[in-house]
Amino acid sequence: MMQSSLQFVIGSLVLLLILAVHVQQVESFSNPPALLSTTSATTTAPRLQFTSLRNAMYDDDDEDFDDDDEDDEFIDTDSLGDWRAFRRNLAFDEQDGEETEENEPSSSLKTKPIKSVSKANEEILISQNEKLAAEYLTGVWAHPVATPEVGGLVARMPLERELFENYKHSILGKRLFQLLDGETELQTWYHRAKKLVEDEMKKIAGKADDQGQIDATTLDEVSSEMLTLFLDNQDNWQEVCLVVEHANSVAKTVVLNRPMGFKLTDNIARLVLNGAFSTRSNKSPNDDDYDDDDDDDDQNTNGDRLMSGDSRKEGFMDRKALVRFMTAFASECAVYVGGPDDQNMPALMIHGIPDLPGAREISPGSNIYQGGIDAAVKGVLEGEYSPLEFRFFVGCHKYKESALDVAVHLGKYQPIACARSLALKQCISLPKPLWHEVMELCGGELGDLSALELSSADDMQFQVVDETEYDGPEGGLENMEDEDDDFYL
Repeated sequence: MMQSSLQFVIGSLVLLLILAVHVQQVESFSNPPALLSTTSATTTAPRLQFTSLRNAMYDDDDEDFDDDDEDDEFIDTDSLGDWRAFRRNLAFDEQDGEETEENEPSSSLKTKPIKSVSKANEEILISQNEKLAAEYLTGVWAHPVATPEVGGLVARMPLERELFENYKHSILGKRLFQLLDGETELQTWYHRAKKLVEDEMKKIAGKADDQGQIDATTLDEVSSEMLTLFLDNQDNWQEVCLVVEHANSVAKTVVLNRPMGFKLTDNIARLVLNGAFSTRSNKSPNDDDYDDDDDDDDQNTNGDRLMSGDSRKEGFMDRKALVRFMTAFASECAVYVGGPDDQNMPALMIHGIPDLPGAREISPGSNIYQGGIDAAVKGVLEGEYSPLEFRFFVGCHKYKESALDVAVHLGKYQPIACARSLALKQCISLPKPLWHEVMELCGGELGDLSALELSSADDMQFQVVDETEYDGPEGGLENMEDEDDDFYL
């Protein structure tokens, strides 16, 4: 009898140990402490949010890292149910952990209270799409994650954050690391990085001749790196991108906050439906034999066959289809510059309508869809849908050889999981720019970083402008009320 009881106790202890290990593994997968531990910038903790990931990325001694990954079993995300909601709740539990009373029972199923970051933005959304607005107002959320994922976002980080994170691969990052001397408080590293950037840019500006020209060959290694980093950051300044593809070391994103226009012309309609050049093939990404080859610029990304008869031979879209599209979207048509790549291709149409014929979900469980333009035109003409339920993206960012993941590792981009309402809503003259809206919804150090960027906007001293192409607003950057409304092809 005593032996049986002892065996029962030992068995129970072993079972508890197995369960504890399993829970720890699940939390490590779903709630990376490096990115989900978000605390106030006034404490010593916020550094954990970024340093844990950075140490993992740049740990040169971990030679077995790749081998360990190969041993992991494949996880079918479809079998995990609503895993995004599960991970979201874990993230919010982590964020709210310090605010919970000691005697208050915690639950991984509790819901984060909805927080409003811009009433003005919400009012605009209500006027554009009441159904999506209701979804946003009752369930918007966003939190940082470790790696980019389809249906999620990647947000361009300030140059100061990039230097702070990339201290092992950047000359200026190493210099900042030395200046900080172990200091990890957000306000400190941000302002020191900002001062470093300003000093280096003044040094570069001092090399200009009487005509204001700078010979890049005269720049030393530090100045050359500074100029390269600065120009790269300016090219993608505060971009918020939706990840639409990410597999086999290849990724594609579209920029959500670079509006091109909201009124259709004949040329814009042709650009959206047919690309910059004539479409000579009627194959669709939904076709079994569709081949997304870089050398093939003749594919329509909206999942429809818009070419017919002589018009296809001539290289132009069927006039009837063009007229129907322009009639449907004549009053409102949200067209965005999705990125510098594939701008000659037909625009990618993104929406949230699951039963739209010809549409497909970009990732299981994301509830974000692409394609189905023929059905969209028909639905808008019949009054079933509103034109602003659809977003058209001309161009994209394309990444090969894990370039997006490398950019994340170098601190250029921050991956973010979010509610679909945040990705689907239009960016039309937003009072609060989308980048700041997303950062504030994430909260923690990202929210504090947004506040620092807003407070330092009036102090910006460097602006790269090609005077032959763009005269700029009178009065400088302070008169640019919303970067989401100032970008055009």
